[in-house]
Amino acid sequence: MARESMVLKSPLAWLVKASLLGTAIGLGVHAALGGPLWNPLQSVLIGVIFSLVMWGGFDLLHTPMERLPRHWSAAHIGLFSVAWLLLLYVVLLALSIGLVRLATGINFLHLRAVLIYSGLAGLAASGIIGLKETVEHHVQAERSLAQAEARASFLGLQAQLQPHTLFNALNTIAALIPQDPRLAEEATERLSALLRQILGALEQPEWPLQGEFDLLLHLLRLEELRFGDRLTFELHLDPAMAELPIQPLLLLPLVENALKHGFRSKVGPCHLRIQAQDGRIRIEDDGVGRRADAPEGVGLRTVRERLLATGGSLVWPAVEQGCAVEVRLA
Repeated sequence: MARESMVLKSPLAWLVKASLLGTAIGLGVHAALGGPLWNPLQSVLIGVIFSLVMWGGFDLLHTPMERLPRHWSAAHIGLFSVAWLLLLYVVLLALSIGLVRLATGINFLHLRAVLIYSGLAGLAASGIIGLKETVEHHVQAERSLAQAEARASFLGLQAQLQPHTLFNALNTIAALIPQDPRLAEEATERLSALLRQILGALEQPEWPLQGEFDLLLHLLRLEELRFGDRLTFELHLDPAMAELPIQPLLLLPLVENALKHGFRSKVGPCHLRIQAQDGRIRIEDDGVGRRADAPEGVGLRTVRERLLATGGSLVWPAVEQGCAVEVRLA
């Protein structure tokens, strides 16, 4: 989990920002000291030199967290980080002072008050940089862990999605064969189309929301043969969200959950509505409803974990009849 260097990623943008920061620091120090030691142009040059050297040095030679031995304790890592920052600061300070002398002829070593002031200010800045690095490292580590857990959940989902969907469809086909062979043949064709899409989805880290809606349409057309005239459904996808990239098979467990738990024990017509708009995807049914304290099964828990890993969320809005679940994307 190597940290990306801004100096290497965008050198021109960094140079401009560091120069502007150095200019502001130089003019600020010149105004604060009353300008008795050097002129404003020298102050700006000194500020730019310090900014370029300090910022660039800390950016390129940051604490090598990713290369530290894995068996080190948190205390050892903390001590190493502090020692590294102090050593780096001393080296960069000496380099800055040397470059200032070459560029302006000013020797900070003969200006004890300025040297002490610069040293204390630099130590404070180093502490802030060290704290930023530590927080950034821990945030990146937590996000990487969450993504790894979501990926593991997705791999588990791959192992159970196909058999689950396949068994439901095969039961439908088996029930139709003696009653209506033509419908059984149609169900087989619809199952084939659905499984082709699932296999295609599992090969991609993400795909457009339109692809997910197409897959859901295949599933619902297959389920129509099982429910008969009892099942009606609506799919509404805002064109502005059609190409929005999402994790594949994210919505499939939610729709299957509505079909299984919302409609299985319901007598009479069943209606399902799936709508994607304003960055949210809502799946609502008029089934038997869901208890507020009902635990989430493996499928729902996997969807929630996958969403959390990418900054999204899964919520259960209150509805008068049936059940609604809302996917909020990052």
